[in-house]
Amino acid sequence: MAWPHLFLFMLFFVNAFSASAAMQEMPALAVSPGKATLSVGETRTFRAVGKDGRPLHGVSWSISPEGPATLAVNGDEASIRAGQGATSVILTARADGDSAEATIEILSGPLPTGTRIWSVDHLPGCTVKSMTQAVPTANGPDLYVQEDCPNGAFIRAMTSDGREMWRKQISGPGANLAVRPVPKAEPEPAAHPLDFHPNSICDGISPGMTKNQVAKLANGSKLQLGRQEFQGNSWSLEERGSRCTISFDAKTGAVVKKRKIIVTD
Repeated sequence: MAWPHLFLFMLFFVNAFSASAAMQEMPALAVSPGKATLSVGETRTFRAVGKDGRPLHGVSWSISPEGPATLAVNGDEASIRAGQGATSVILTARADGDSAEATIEILSGPLPTGTRIWSVDHLPGCTVKSMTQAVPTANGPDLYVQEDCPNGAFIRAMTSDGREMWRKQISGPGANLAVRPVPKAEPEPAAHPLDFHPNSICDGISPGMTKNQVAKLANGSKLQLGRQEFQGNSWSLEERGSRCTISFDAKTGAVVKKRKIIVTD
């Protein structure tokens, strides 16, 4: 008889669908960034976000152990200052009965070249497809992260230090591209189109790179740096159609922030 086979097929289909839905369930609370690496004396700011990627309010924070780092709460965000190297601490956020954690590694000396200074946990069951520099705007995101998920694609808006500002599903059954009113400090994607400007030196610069590495890229693009500018901690590199501003850490000399500005005639 075909009925047992049909029953098994239906049971498999229901289980597979339930597993897919479970993978797509967004956490009610997440800490952003989810992982960070600091050297002694550095400070990093974290925030707790909800299912829509927007900051949550009424969050309580704690760290464990308390000795290697100092916790300071500023409004709804938490700042960690590294005080003891060669160790790690766990930062925990709690709100409305939910909790989430971030892992912070503290190194004794300067961060080695290429160290990933922060990372954000992927959405459940999703994979990162692309990271795109945002067009600079007042109080807007610094980059967009697109993730492909079982039920569609999501765009996540991030600051340069890994704090999520919002997320939106852009394809799939749950996609909602309508723009709803938001605070001025957190604009929607329609106000901040993705930046696909090609062949910019900014596209090849990443946090943690040294001045010598950035200067090598600049020379390869036929951009000249004066001696005084090289010794400074803020560089501005002009290219055809764009300008790249780069900030270096005063102690380590490593890139901590970059911003690409589109220049039009």
